[in-house]
Amino acid sequence: MTLNMGLRHKRKEPSIYMIGEARDVDLKGGMDMDLWKDKSLPKVSILIPTYNRPEYLKLALHSALSQTYPNIEIIIGDDSTNDETENMLRPYLKQYDHIKYFRRTAGVPYDNMAECFQLASGEFINFLMDDDIFHTEKITKMMDYFLKYPNVSLVTSYRELIDANGNALPTEGFSRQLFSHDTIANGKDFGAFFMKHRVNFIGEPTTALFRKSALSQGWANYQGIRYFALVDISSWLTLLSNGDFIYIAEPLSFFRRHADQGNNHEAWKEGTYYEWGILIHENQFIDQAERDSQIDGYIKEHGKQRLLGISECTNPYLSEDVRIRHMEIFQNLLN
Repeated sequence: MTLNMGLRHKRKEPSIYMIGEARDVDLKGGMDMDLWKDKSLPKVSILIPTYNRPEYLKLALHSALSQTYPNIEIIIGDDSTNDETENMLRPYLKQYDHIKYFRRTAGVPYDNMAECFQLASGEFINFLMDDDIFHTEKITKMMDYFLKYPNVSLVTSYRELIDANGNALPTEGFSRQLFSHDTIANGKDFGAFFMKHRVNFIGEPTTALFRKSALSQGWANYQGIRYFALVDISSWLTLLSNGDFIYIAEPLSFFRRHADQGNNHEAWKEGTYYEWGILIHENQFIDQAERDSQIDGYIKEHGKQRLLGISECTNPYLSEDVRIRHMEIFQNLLN
């Protein structure tokens, strides 16, 4: 008997994309169930940053508590401006001793996520955004692969889209299934593919499970620069630099689309414009010709006035790290 809880594999179908030496993987002869029973498996920290969404948070928390993987801690960082979330959580905190909860002063989402990351005691981490939902066997199925492939730093999966009421939404371009079967790829090869297309194929923070030690500088830090808007992408690039990548072809999380989510806010969008400029210029995955071509396109898309305007921008999604490095790069290129 194995730890694998019925992972479905779609075989003999071509990949949608060709990435380096990407190849099929499976879990035949998986991990011993005795490990599962005695909780000697590595601890996974599920991190839930939340802000004024007690009803969505309750659904997210239930999906975390329903995980079949036995060795889990749940850390909830609460940025809320009222007590509704804390009041909702009280009975859960009394019943479940593996839930850790803290209140904090509201700031940009990066701050809450970074604090949750620092408090995590697990060897592996999976964020769960407060409006998203996990498949019941998400952690088990992803940890199966980590336990079988020690060089892997990141496991993600296909994710499905849901609306504000939990109804299924049609697949969009960014969320299409990347492979038709479970696939392993060299991290640097996938990083090159990722940066060539500049689409978040890995997914939002909820989607991926990763090895904490592979983010030695912390969450949302790529090459010493803190990113407040592209928190997931900057972290994924660091992880791809430090290990291999596995994609599971079945949906193991549900990404909620609704009017109040952060990536609908103009301040967040502006932050991404500036951060992409640095990631294009600084990433280690693409060659110089591709980098020059992307930088030219970036400058044409946003214009000199906007790019140099970062010096006076007061956007909360803009870290001083990004402001300083962006000015160093583009003042030199544009003057």
